[in-house]
Amino acid sequence: MIDIDLLVQALRKRGHTVEGVIPVPENAGDYELNVDGNIIPLEEARRLLERDYAK
Repeated sequence: MIDIDLLVQALRKRGHTVEGVIPVPENAGDYELNVDGNIIPLEEARRLLERDYAK
């Protein structure tokens, strides 16, 4: 299970603006996030955070 609140906190801590979390049906990827003005799927949000931590 994904701790979506923890992911949102981590993105915000790294300087991203998270305006909302959109639950979607399981077959669509579980969540979409509005990050920095773009709607992105959960996996892309994870990759964004991984890139931030790699810097």
